[in-house]
Amino acid sequence: MPESFGFRVERIINKAISEEVMELRGKALPILILMAILSTLVIAGCNRDEQAPRRPVTPREKTTTEDSTLTRKAQQPPTQATATEIRKLADRLTNKAVEVKGVRSATVVVQPANNRYTVLVGLTLNSEVKQDQTSAIKKEVSEKLSKTDKRINRVLVTTNPELVRRIEDIARGILGGKPVQSFAEEITEVTRRIAPTID
Repeated sequence: MPESFGFRVERIINKAISEEVMELRGKALPILILMAILSTLVIAGCNRDEQAPRRPVTPREKTTTEDSTLTRKAQQPPTQATATEIRKLADRLTNKAVEVKGVRSATVVVQPANNRYTVLVGLTLNSEVKQDQTSAIKKEVSEKLSKTDKRINRVLVTTNPELVRRIEDIARGILGGKPVQSFAEEITEVTRRIAPTID
């Protein structure tokens, strides 16, 4: 049976379209794939913002990390040592002082102020130590104790028997449970009397 004219035209058009599609498929397929990938990424990116809503920023949160670090540091006072830590440090310093040749015994009082320490040291020297060796021993003790803890900013050493006795009395009171601050006047007086004699 012969084909009708309409059916034949339709077949010719379909064949032409198929050939066009096949020709375009080779060129356009990579472009279509790329466009599909980009569209997917854009849509996924947009959805991401919708899924994670942003909370409003309050004025306190507007500071930069650097600014907030500086503010935090300014607001936190330096950590003060506890009475127990100060007693332990005094014991450690006493042990260091008696390691120095010529020292028979030592008494140490640690006075904290602004996370820095002033250390009072009363030394009793061995009987064979000559008077001209005293300054060198005091200096060696001072240097050794200064290196023991980075918070120590001043070491005052005396061999004066009266001042050694006063330092021992202060140390005894601290070991008895009294706070270092209760000896502030006594420590100031001893410090004043030792300081002018430092070599």
